[in-house]
Amino acid sequence: MKSRIPFLLLLPLLLTACLTSSPPASFYVLTPLSPPRSVQLPEMLVGVGPVNLADYLDRNQLVSRSSDVSLKLDEFNRWAGGLDRNVTQVLADNLSRLMNIDGVLAYPWSSAIDLDYQVVLDIGRFDFGPGDKVVLDVQWQLFDQRRRKLVEVRRGHYEVPSRDSSQAAMVQAQSEALARLSESLAQAIESVAANE
Repeated sequence: MKSRIPFLLLLPLLLTACLTSSPPASFYVLTPLSPPRSVQLPEMLVGVGPVNLADYLDRNQLVSRSSDVSLKLDEFNRWAGGLDRNVTQVLADNLSRLMNIDGVLAYPWSSAIDLDYQVVLDIGRFDFGPGDKVVLDVQWQLFDQRRRKLVEVRRGHYEVPSRDSSQAAMVQAQSEALARLSESLAQAIESVAANE
């Protein structure tokens, strides 16, 4: 009985040590571009999505790559919401700002809406690679919804260096990679619209 008393006295200290040894989780979101440019295009409705993520990205943890075949899931650095929804919304916001139009909708939208164009994206890679850089590999399809026609299919590869190795800097680099993708999408939509 005497040997249990010292252990019971130490138990609260051990539990406190266990609870305080784990760092708190941090949560991140991707961010859109700054305000739009001054060029005004004719109003149109553009739908962004669905955005399909590779299976390994469909999780809460931030993902980094230590080699071509090895991934690391960061339990203490997580997305604040679903990554697919965050990517879709940032791309929609970016296109709205780049094209200076309000009619850019993030998937899903009402079936009663008649879109002019829709962009569907498949993201095969979107992670932190070795050397403090973000890599985004994507295939996207542009549909002219008025004519019910696929007008463009492209692949994009974007590499964006991070200012340092912190998670916040890496997420900012991911936002920059989405900005570069958005510029490619805006140019394609503007080109198709101008030729009609």
